[in-house]
Parts: sequence; structure tokens; C-alpha cells
Amino acid sequence: MKCNKSKPINDHLLRSWIRCRRKAWLEIYGDKQKKFWTAHSTLQLNHQIDCFHNLAQKSYGIGIQACEEGKNIAYGIRLQYPLIKNRIIKGNLPVLRKTSGESIWGSFSYQPVLARQGKKVTREQRLILMMTGLLISDLQKYQVQKGLILHKENEIIKVEKIRLSENMNIELRESLLNLEKDIESKTPPPITSNRKKCTICSWRKDCDTLAIKEGYLSEVSGIGAKRELLLNKIGINNIEALAKIKHYKLKEKLDKFGTQHGDISKQLILQAQSQSTNKVIKLNTAKELKNLKQAKGFLIYDIESDPDIKHDFLHGFIRIPNNLYKEINLKKIKYSPLLNLKKDTENSLWKRIKRKLNHHEGLPILHYGETEPISLLKLGLRQGASTDEIEAIKKRFIDIHVLIREYWCLPVRNYGLKSIAEFIGFEWEQSNTDGARALLWWRQWKKSRRLNNIYSKNLNAIFKYNRDDCIATLMIAKWLIDQE
Repeated sequence: MKCNKSKPINDHLLRSWIRCRRKAWLEIYGDKQKKFWTAHSTLQLNHQIDCFHNLAQKSYGIGIQACEEGKNIAYGIRLQYPLIKNRIIKGNLPVLRKTSGESIWGSFSYQPVLARQGKKVTREQRLILMMTGLLISDLQKYQVQKGLILHKENEIIKVEKIRLSENMNIELRESLLNLEKDIESKTPPPITSNRKKCTICSWRKDCDTLAIKEGYLSEVSGIGAKRELLLNKIGINNIEALAKIKHYKLKEKLDKFGTQHGDISKQLILQAQSQSTNKVIKLNTAKELKNLKQAKGFLIYDIESDPDIKHDFLHGFIRIPNNLYKEINLKKIKYSPLLNLKKDTENSLWKRIKRKLNHHEGLPILHYGETEPISLLKLGLRQGASTDEIEAIKKRFIDIHVLIREYWCLPVRNYGLKSIAEFIGFEWEQSNTDGARALLWWRQWKKSRRLNNIYSKNLNAIFKYNRDDCIATLMIAKWLIDQE
């Protein structure tokens, strides 16, 4: 594949490179047909717009002209400058804010403004802020001392001032030089060991295909970047090698790096064997699924949340009136969505949930993962539920995720709901959906509801997705029973 040395480096490319070296290379040379849209990118953009909207003032303008006129806020400026030798660096600066200083325009200057998600300022955000600061400094002929990072916390926009230090400048220039080397290479950088980053990447499918084909250790559930490095040190470089090693030998070698690694050596080998042969491996054959077998009916429970404001906006339930041995007609399953429009209406929500749980008293509550019981029990405590009441509800929960991990080793990259459900043959009604897509639908619906005062198709899409999550949990539970 031919490389393109004239391809400019810009802030978008630098962001991609900081997250994953391979992603930056693919942005230039990758087959664009293999790149797909992710809801996460739209959520990020919407979050940025919300944060910047908070800066809206009467005195604002567009482009460099706004700076020349001394506007308080300048939007949409594009700059370029050779920050490293023989290479033009481009930057799209969404927002600049007027501050003190002595620029070419008068007794004032401008500083860059970024928006972030998450709890902490990341390396990516600091370096992008440094890069935009250097570009602005060149434009206004006055050094930028600080930049601003906005973030939303419980619907309140907060501002952090970040000092642009010489150490950050040095790190930025080193990063730009290394990025330049990567994009001039004819071959792409290796797939990142930290595959958790890949879940929100638009190039994920392309990398997944290669990782599976080459037998990357990062494909094995339980192996992250650090553990992969340890395995490489002891001479294990792919899934096939891991699958063949004896348990006691691997434990002995991993114990040298800490017993926490040696303790899961058998689990890692079994997982590698399952994935390399594409066969399931039964664990704990002496145990029985008594709780699932003996129940005469079930409630299945799944929630949808907005993590930025810690708001569980949908609590979905389906009820199965009989045991799991019989065939289940999915079309006849009744789905009950309990919508929680605002955080301050939890009292009403708790009453509705308690009414449903009491009406089906004694039925186990199936869920997948720890999120649902933690959220529901916390809700009950906030609404004054007694200790006995909380304990009674707690005893009804059955975590299907825990049962899968206890009883089976499956040929899957991870043991998330989607991976396991797809493995057993279940398909979501709506394609390319996930929690981020549901969150995007929710935020879009809230805006359309305020404007039109009607229920939009986005809300129905959320209900369909949540219902399928509940059914997927149910079908995995049935799969467990059927294997017995």
C-alpha cells in the first residue's frame, strides 16, 4: 500500500493517534467501506455543543474576523503552522475565548476552549489543548498561558483552567514526530493490546477480523494489555500457544509476577482452548442450576441509563409465567417499560416498581450483570425502604452473567450480554444498536418532546432495544437450562 507523505497532520488525526496508533493510520489509508458510524461519536459531538452553548454571549463572531473585532467569543477558526520541521500542522478550533494579554489586535488575547466527557482530564485533551494553544499563539503573536476545558456534571457546566507548560509542549512535539513516522509507514501499527478502547472505535470490525485471524492474545477474555505483556515475556505470543501450555507450568511462570496472575492461569488456558477450537467447555459439572430449574415463573429486568447525570431513565420488565423447559413464544411476551422522565420523580417510580414486584411476589428476578440490582436497591434505600424489604428483593435476584461464568467457558471475546446472546443465536430486532445508541435516542427524544410535546419514534426504538435486552437475558437463561 502506498503511503501519502503530503497528508496533513491535524487535530483529528492526533486525537486518533493518542487513542490508538493503528486508528490514525487507518484514518488515512484504511478502506472507508470498513469504517462504520458509532453512536458514541454523535454523543461526544452533542456534549461538546451543549458545553459550548453555555459560553454563548451577545459579543461573539465567526472566524478570525471575530478576533480582529475583539469579540468575547470566536467560533470556527481554522489554523495551520509548522509545529515540527517540514510538516504543516492544521487545527480546527471550535471556540476561542477572549482574555487578558497583548495580541496583534489590541490589549487582549484569546485562549482555546475544549469540551470533555469523563471524570478526569486525559492526556489526549491536554495535548490537543497544547496544540491549539501553539497555533493561536502564532496567530495572535502572544503566548497562550492557559486553556479551558468544559465538562458537564449533573447538568451544570464546569470550567477547568489548564496551564500550558513546557513539559506539555515537549510531549506534544514528540507525539507529533512519532505520529509522522507512523503515517509515513507502508504497514499499519499493531493492534492495541488494550482492546477495551476498541468498543467505541469505528474501525473495530476491521481490527477484530485481523485479531481473530492472527490469534491475538488480546482476543482472550481475561487478558488485557498488562497481562498480554507478561505472557509475551514468558514466550506465549498467541492463543494457540496459550491453549497448549500445561496449567502447572503457566501458573509457576505467572506466579513470579504476582499470585493474582497465577491464580487464573487455568481459566486463561481453558478460555484459549475454547476460542481456538470454537467449542464450549463445561465447568463445575457437579453443580445444578436449582434456582432456575425450580422456579415456576420469572421476571426479567433491564435498565437504560444516562451516566453523565446518573439517571436510570428506563426500567424494563418482562414476565414469564412458567418454567424455562417449555418453548417460549417471543412475540407473546408482555413487556412493561417503566419510564422515569426526571431524576426528581423517583418516588413515583419506586412505587410503580414496588407494585410490580409485590404483584409477582416470589418470582426470581433475572438480570445480566451487577448494574440492575445495585441501581434498584439504591433507589429503594433513597426512597426509605426498610432493611427487610431490601433484603427480600436482594434474595430474588439471579445474575445470569455470573451463572454463565461459573458453568461454561465459551468461544467468545468477552462475556457481555450481546456476545453471549449472539453466540446462542439470538438477534436484536434493530441492527447496530447498543447502550450508546439507546442513550442517543433518549437525548434526542427529550429534545423533540420539549419542542413538539409528542412521543417520537426514538422512544419506541428505546423500548424495542430494552425489550430485546430482557429477552436476550431470558434466552441465555433458557440456554443454560437446555444444556442440563
